[in-house]
Formats: sequence, C-alpha cells, structure tokens
Amino acid sequence: MPGLISRFFKLDRFERNLFLLTFTKTAFINLLIICVPRRIILRKIGVLGVESISEIPEENRIIVLKVAKSIRRAVRYSPWKTSCFAKGISAKNVLKRKGIKSTLYLGVGKDGLNKLTAHAWLRCGSVIVTGKEEMHRFTVVAFFT
Repeated sequence: MPGLISRFFKLDRFERNLFLLTFTKTAFINLLIICVPRRIILRKIGVLGVESISEIPEENRIIVLKVAKSIRRAVRYSPWKTSCFAKGISAKNVLKRKGIKSTLYLGVGKDGLNKLTAHAWLRCGSVIVTGKEEMHRFTVVAFFT
C-alpha cells in the first residue's frame, strides 16, 4: 500500500487529478450500468450514427493519450471489474469535460465457442482510447459522438 501511495504522489499534478477523475468516473459509470437500463444509457451517450473527426490538434492528442493511460490506471487499481462499455463511456465523459470530441463504437462478434459477444471501444482522432486490443474481432453495429 505505501508503494501505491508514493507512486501516486510521483505523478505530476495534472495526472494525479486526471487519475482521481477517471477513477471516480469509472466507479460512477459501473454503478450506472448496474442500476439504469442500457437503452436509457445509450440515449445519453451522444448522437447516434455521427463520427468525430479523424485528426485532432497535437495538444489535444497529448491529453487524449494521458486520458487513455489514466483509464488503464483507474481500472488496474479499482477493486471492481470494469467492462469495455464502462471504460468507453468513462473516457468519453472525461474527454467531453476537456472539450474534446470522441466516438464510442459498439460492436458484435463471435467468440471461440461461436457465441455472440459484444465489445465497445472509444476513438478520438486517430487514437483508440479504450478497447483497442479486441476491436478488430468485432463488427460495428452502432457509434455515438
């Protein structure tokens, strides 16, 4: 535990604040997913069928990369399991607070047992913020900006 605390304070102020924001955001979104029907959540995510731009300014790209890293940190140190859907929504909300547009993709595919599975990933400019590892196995069925 002392190692975690010292690592936290070694982060610069921006990254510490960003970690606290992403950690609390993922906790809230996880709770929301449990308590609120998915159809209501989908209505609030953004505009259906509209993608954000594919190129972003360099200063925004730096923020996007830091948000991606902070989401990974928040998930690693949280005591709960965070789905790809929750990661995507959390990152999208954090980026929106920073004034940066992004697109959340929802996809479906089949796993090794030929069962239908779903995945969500977030793209901002050319950066895949969350869900990059598995996104290529899925076919996009909806996206929100």
